[in-house]
Amino acid sequence: MGGLGYTTSLSVEAPNVKAFIRSLLHKLVVLVITSDKNATLSWAAITGVSPTTVMEARIIILPHAEEVELRRGISPAIITSTTGRVGRIAVDTSSEEKQEKILPDRLGVCDGTGKCLAASASLRTSSKKDHLPDSSTEVNNALSAHRRAAYEFHDIFGFLVTEEEKAAEDYERRNNGYSCTYLDRWQYMINHWRTVKGDMLKRYCRRGIPQPNRCVVWQHLLKSWKTKDRFPGVYTRLHSQPLDSQDLAGVILRDLDRTFPTNRLFSVESGHGQQMLRRILNAYANYNPDVGYCQGMGFIAATLILQVEEEEDAFWAFVAVMENTKYNMKAVFAPSFPNLQCAFYVFEGLMRQTMPKLYAHLHDRHPIPPCFYAVHWFMTIFTYYFNFGLVSRIWDMFLCEGWKPVYRMALALLKIEERRLLSLNSDTELLLALKGIQESKSPVKLIETALKIRFKTAYVNQLITEYNAQVG
Repeated sequence: MGGLGYTTSLSVEAPNVKAFIRSLLHKLVVLVITSDKNATLSWAAITGVSPTTVMEARIIILPHAEEVELRRGISPAIITSTTGRVGRIAVDTSSEEKQEKILPDRLGVCDGTGKCLAASASLRTSSKKDHLPDSSTEVNNALSAHRRAAYEFHDIFGFLVTEEEKAAEDYERRNNGYSCTYLDRWQYMINHWRTVKGDMLKRYCRRGIPQPNRCVVWQHLLKSWKTKDRFPGVYTRLHSQPLDSQDLAGVILRDLDRTFPTNRLFSVESGHGQQMLRRILNAYANYNPDVGYCQGMGFIAATLILQVEEEEDAFWAFVAVMENTKYNMKAVFAPSFPNLQCAFYVFEGLMRQTMPKLYAHLHDRHPIPPCFYAVHWFMTIFTYYFNFGLVSRIWDMFLCEGWKPVYRMALALLKIEERRLLSLNSDTELLLALKGIQESKSPVKLIETALKIRFKTAYVNQLITEYNAQVG
């Protein structure tokens, strides 16, 4: 099982178990239920019955882990996630020992003090399938006929949307599109890239790069064309070269179906999009064998494929995002996940500065560290949750400025819901609210809120220095 895990325990009153389990699975959190011999929790409890027992729930947060089966001798329920993938759960409270067997052998843990500890050993090359659906076919079969009928339209990026979402997209494009002057300004900057001042470029990237220009502008921002020109033929050699580990090759192959499965380019098993993605991920694993492959990388690579379009260009763009110190995503995915841990530390420091009351609420009164709700934000730069139009706007800023816009977006999610979060005084309620905090957010409001959040680059660097000093 690739990815990163954390564990903690909390009490959940059984009358709330139905909403609790479904909400957590909807956010792709694996819930493992343990119980003593006197406690009772039946499948009926999840499907509607409300017994009065209190049980202990052990939460295992696994990025992109979408399926767990705790068998009870019945067919597990199918629950689809916001990204169109599927989760399964069946409950067995008869034996804690049995339940432990389904867990990966090595998980990172949250030590109870708010400090997130990375996995002691990599989960990146596991060939276990217990936690993930096998194919996009299973995803499609899990969707009811009614649900499939509802999602019969595609947005401009090729993602399945409802008729209402498609109409809203068309309305937005007709009425709130970029002016001719703005489009001309971007074309001028592209034609005179070397002379464009940094402040002007940042201002225009924050307003949004026009979609027809993203292919070119993103590669300019990443400087990936220069790298490609320096190494002709290298990509072909890298993706054709067998991987050192067959387990790693198997994990990459299995994860293809889980990357943007509602996008028409990637939805066909072994189709053109999946094969492009496989070659790029294989090539990078050979390019940087120390990092290899970890779940989450596919979303980064697929985002670049959708915008950069040409396969070799997308590969070198991916290399730039992973290797360039401005983004340094390789350190997010490297063994022990150093930059992910650092991102959590910086995020909490910025929350303390910009929203001190909320920080005290989440850090002191109800200790819920970011590893419980923000893993996907930082591991995939928001590609996992938001619609692709908003993702593209976030990436416009990320590729221009680096990590500051990512922190701003994360803080904006909390800022918009700050009053509601402060009103919640239950650990369970807060956790559920935080896990669903990215849902139903207006892209315009989210970006406007993010850009109003101010902090200095020097303070971010100070927090990074503090973190590095702590970990040695």
